[in-house]
Amino acid sequence: MEILAPAGNFEMLKAAVINGADAVYLGLDKYSARAKAENFDDNLAEAIEYAHIYGVKVYVAINTLIKNEEMDDALNAAMRAYECKADAFIVQDLGFAQLLRKKCPKAIMHASTQLGIHNAEGALIAKKLGFSRVILSRETLLEDIKEIKKRVDIEIECFVQGALCISFSGNCYFSSFASGYSGNRGKCMQLCRKKYKAVVNGKSCDGYLLSAKDLMLADKLNLLSGIVDCIKIEGRMRRPEYVAESVRIYKKVLETKRATEDDVNALKKVFNRGDYTEGHLRVGTQKLLDTKIASHKGLFYCKVVSVKGRTLKAEKTLVKGDGIKILRSGYEVGSASVSKTGNETGFAGEVKAGDDIYITTDERISREILSRKRKLTVDVAVNFSERKISLSCGTARVELTIENVLPAEKLPITENDLKTNFDKSPYFETGRVTLEGKNAFMTKADFNELRRSSYRALIDEILRQYNAKMPIYEDNYLTLTDIISKDIDLFLQDRTIYQVDDINQITDEMEVIALNPTEYSVDHLMKFEPYFDRMILNLPFIARGKDIEILKEIIAKCPFKGFIANNLYALAIVNDAPVIAGFGLNILNDVSDIPKIYSIESDRIGEKGYTYALGNIPLMTFCHCEKKELSNGCENCKGYDITLTYENRDFRLRRYKIHYCYGQLLNCADLDITRLVKQKIVIDYSYRRTGAFTKGNYGRGLK
Repeated sequence: MEILAPAGNFEMLKAAVINGADAVYLGLDKYSARAKAENFDDNLAEAIEYAHIYGVKVYVAINTLIKNEEMDDALNAAMRAYECKADAFIVQDLGFAQLLRKKCPKAIMHASTQLGIHNAEGALIAKKLGFSRVILSRETLLEDIKEIKKRVDIEIECFVQGALCISFSGNCYFSSFASGYSGNRGKCMQLCRKKYKAVVNGKSCDGYLLSAKDLMLADKLNLLSGIVDCIKIEGRMRRPEYVAESVRIYKKVLETKRATEDDVNALKKVFNRGDYTEGHLRVGTQKLLDTKIASHKGLFYCKVVSVKGRTLKAEKTLVKGDGIKILRSGYEVGSASVSKTGNETGFAGEVKAGDDIYITTDERISREILSRKRKLTVDVAVNFSERKISLSCGTARVELTIENVLPAEKLPITENDLKTNFDKSPYFETGRVTLEGKNAFMTKADFNELRRSSYRALIDEILRQYNAKMPIYEDNYLTLTDIISKDIDLFLQDRTIYQVDDINQITDEMEVIALNPTEYSVDHLMKFEPYFDRMILNLPFIARGKDIEILKEIIAKCPFKGFIANNLYALAIVNDAPVIAGFGLNILNDVSDIPKIYSIESDRIGEKGYTYALGNIPLMTFCHCEKKELSNGCENCKGYDITLTYENRDFRLRRYKIHYCYGQLLNCADLDITRLVKQKIVIDYSYRRTGAFTKGNYGRGLK
């Protein structure tokens, strides 16, 4: 399996390469899902060359949603990266993917995790759209990964380490509606890491009620062996030490076939949120939250023995330069930067004897990690008589003519001199050094120039060989316009779409009804049979495991007029039935000429599709169960009656069920732009009204 590492800046890229990554992924100054990272622009060519010298691939993430007016700039950025020999592009926006494929037919594209691909049906559509790899959403079940491997000829990339979004990939709109800063455009405000209050089954809860633990699958790699092509480490916003140590440990585990306690502890020191989770890999509804602490927790070290004033005494020796956190019953109560080695240190916070000390920065280990080097072995052969020098590194070999050689009057150049000089390289170290025609002399300047010109020629040959082997896209592909026909337009006729979840919400004036049920089953949906002749079914964002078969049965037995597709998988299961692209596909631009509902994040009134004009937006969609996390199990569950509160704002939870249960966090205010748009609109009654209203991003701009 390929080990893919994050590179938020050049130092992180070097850390990944030095410690053995097979590939790195990085962003540009714009259109990257980590806009707050340092990223790459003027130094992109240098970064790609550095990685390629070591045979490490570079994937460039242009993985945000892109507006119409930004498209040309984004394409130009992609072409610059392609000219710099980027190995592949990570892409979310389907319109951009279509134009990039047209502009650069040979480019390799990977479907971003923000596209939410989590089953074989979604992977099949991604392949048809010209993607060579799917980066699976973090919610993908192991059984679905196996099914993709079995049914779809496409590379599979899977996250194994790092932060988890609590919301389903690509369908978190919380930050966008709260601030205009969109996670789908790389500017998430991380509102999931804030403190909330709730009452569940009569029990009051407060804390980080939406904050997921970090993912860690080092001890589960055997489950992915043979079915996953690439394992991915998250963390473009973290430190180089984190990248280096994560790569080292996952490489070690792949080689030894087991993860030790020391391996896990090493990962915890560089970053640990919540003592880790395996996410959704094996369980449909897994506990993911750490409600007590939402930041780096570190590794438990020892107890506080005593506290005197603002000084604590520890059970073990603390080392100068270390960073520590002090926890009590899992909650952070203090912290310190250790200023001198010993058992005592000053601290900030309210610390007591018996509290737990966690190491968050190990100064000694950090120095060791950052001091690591990686050099390629090169054989150097010099023949001063023939004035020739040859360098060999792997399959790369170059030969140059030596200029400015003089007879040696006193101290001729020796093999040791050659070795000493040619070891002065950030990339290479000498292996076998041979010298013929030994009675020769060169000035220091000429000798150094010989090294520089020889290595430059060798690097050029290494890069030439690398470029010659780079894969290119050669398959046929379709566009969304090819896949989604306009048949549904004959039914819609620009009429208002009214979305409901209860039969009692339906009125005679509703000529087009979209059903957004709380239960997806044939028995439940057949209750709406009298309205099938004017009804389309809203297919859910997520369909995992047995969910897919239930949805296929519904499509076969319930004669709806059409369907709303909120994820790529839906396009594979509707059996050529009329389809309108739903807001879950996050369409911001008009590249694809298809029936569509624009993204609810949009900051403009679209002219070529439907606009969501009134309704309570699902800010997040969950694969975990908040009720199960914060209270007891799910036996005899009838749904949710839970409201999360943040600074006097109430966010209600809604549950819907297929085979698995899913939760949705609804906004504290209803979107209402009905006064701004009069036709081709969606009026959504399927979520409970709040009594408060917002215009969303309309008029303020989507950042």
